[in-house]
Amino acid sequence: MNDQSDPVLTRHPLPTAPAATAPPAAPVPPASGAAVTEPAAAPAGTGQLRPNAVGAHHLVFFVVSSAAPLTGMAGFIGLAFILGGIVVPSGYLIAGITYAVFAVGFTAMSRHMRNSGAFYAYITAGFGRIAGGGAAVLAYVAYALGQVGFAAAAGVFTSLMLDAVAGLTVSWQACALVSGLVIAALSYSKVTIGARVLAVLLTLEIGILFVMAVFVLAQGGHEGLSFASFNPVNLVTPSIGVLFVITFIMFIGFEQTAIYSEEARDPRRTVPRATYWSVGVLTVTFTFISWVILMAAGPSRLESLLAGDPSSLMFNLNDEFVGEAMTAVMQILIVTSFFASVLAFHNAGSRYLFSLGREGILPAALARTGGRTKTPSVAGIVHTVLVIGLLAGFGLTSLDPYTQIIAWTNAPTLVGVIALEIATSLAVIRFLGRSGTGESRWQRLIAPALATVLLSGALGLILWQLGLLTGLGYAGNALVLSPLLVGFVAGAVRARRAGRTGGVGGLIPAQRTGTDS
Repeated sequence: MNDQSDPVLTRHPLPTAPAATAPPAAPVPPASGAAVTEPAAAPAGTGQLRPNAVGAHHLVFFVVSSAAPLTGMAGFIGLAFILGGIVVPSGYLIAGITYAVFAVGFTAMSRHMRNSGAFYAYITAGFGRIAGGGAAVLAYVAYALGQVGFAAAAGVFTSLMLDAVAGLTVSWQACALVSGLVIAALSYSKVTIGARVLAVLLTLEIGILFVMAVFVLAQGGHEGLSFASFNPVNLVTPSIGVLFVITFIMFIGFEQTAIYSEEARDPRRTVPRATYWSVGVLTVTFTFISWVILMAAGPSRLESLLAGDPSSLMFNLNDEFVGEAMTAVMQILIVTSFFASVLAFHNAGSRYLFSLGREGILPAALARTGGRTKTPSVAGIVHTVLVIGLLAGFGLTSLDPYTQIIAWTNAPTLVGVIALEIATSLAVIRFLGRSGTGESRWQRLIAPALATVLLSGALGLILWQLGLLTGLGYAGNALVLSPLLVGFVAGAVRARRAGRTGGVGGLIPAQRTGTDS
């Protein structure tokens, strides 16, 4: 196929995705007096991640970058308005509130566990090492596939940008593979270097969104400013459930703060602070910018604007209110936005493999770290080989990189991460609810229970409308999601075998593991 000839490919990015998991271990006395689980002692020949390397602001950069705000807005806002009409801003606000509720229990657990496995550690604490092992491999599969999809998207948009800006014809496959190798090198370097790169790229992509907002608001929008989008009466619409599929997708990845808990300064405070900041930044950005785009379009002409190419909605409105020169900059920044997202996913994937190796679920060699960088070395290399191999395999096929490869690899990420969030909320109730570790009833019971209900509803809607993202029927969607099931079963089996041979001895203190069999 000719990538450059497809107008959809030039202006339609995809959502994000994210999450991760790993194990906890022997308790140490925390400042508050409540028990805290630390990572298991590393086997001989393995390394430890660099402690006290990143602060809360670094974590925010990692997390918000994985959500790719610019590509999310540019690529999905048109579809969101088609599905939800003028209530789209409320859809983002509701999603943000739901994840803020989830963050209550999630961050409460982070104060008692420091482990680059995050979801894995939390689920193990609540339901035992077998469930935790299954969750760990499922999380890795979800993140790895998400990275493959975003790397393919980065390749597509880089190819288009090079053609438009420099007149160079480079295949999306070549662009994706080169960017994948560059990202692997950045991830191998000190974690703070990657954080600095993400800080610059994230500032640019969010900055250009707010530049558009300033111009639109200064000119009063197309037909004045209105807050009807936030009127609860307007939420009573049959399409609200389908809209939630889009809005909940945009927050995937915020939970990655806990992955860096072993590398964070004062993680008991840093991880919760960064998590709430990340949810807040994403909620404000998505809610506010979607409302600004609605004001720029004007509710009365929104339908006519969407009748053409809905993926061009934001670009066309930016041409109208800001100017074509700034729109060209915006299209370049979409490439860097994808690049930043892939880097965030790569960091998450390599740290999952690191944790799986350290806990004995996968070969211990994966737990080795670089001598100077203290980042996952063997895990990073293995993860790079797997991702590059999948990209190369997809590149040899005739599949459309945007409508097929990206959609089919991101669907498992979305479903897998939300399923892990639900399991984590239940694990919070089971672990903190019985341990009396000083958390309030809201933190250990009410908020996690509410998050379980809200996220289960969102997951049900996503599964119901998954064909909207994949273009497949029930059988096709089941095949696309099958790697999650395979990953869970494989992880559970490996955890059970490792437990029998003493390979997973340091996950959680015996009196707090839950059911290990």
